[in-house]
Amino acid sequence: MMESVIYMSIRETAKKTGLAESFIRAAVKKNQVPGFYSGKKFLVNVPRFLAVLEESNDGKLDEK
Repeated sequence: MMESVIYMSIRETAKKTGLAESFIRAAVKKNQVPGFYSGKKFLVNVPRFLAVLEESNDGKLDEK
């Protein structure tokens, strides 16, 4: 059975996760957020993004 993929805007992702929009936007610029652009809007693959955060050290993304 395939897991359903949920794509949300950065703003929606911030509201759902409690993370700051600025944190997510900075991570998008560093190519650390799974998702894609639809026109100018970036859509976050929320389940994969949360998995990336859980796998990273101390819930922080790499400083690059």
